[in-house]
Amino acid sequence: MAKRWSHRDLIEDVFDIDDLLDAHEMMEVEAENSRRAKAAAELQGGGVLP
Repeated sequence: MAKRWSHRDLIEDVFDIDDLLDAHEMMEVEAENSRRAKAAAELQGGGVLP
């Protein structure tokens, strides 16, 4: 989900509340995956990932 949505999409009501909730859940999962990857790298002595 590298690119979320454009301002134009929001203005034209392309998305509804369910889409917003789905996007929020995806962002939470991305953040948790990133946190876990950094923790695993630190445990393995590989340093911190960018």
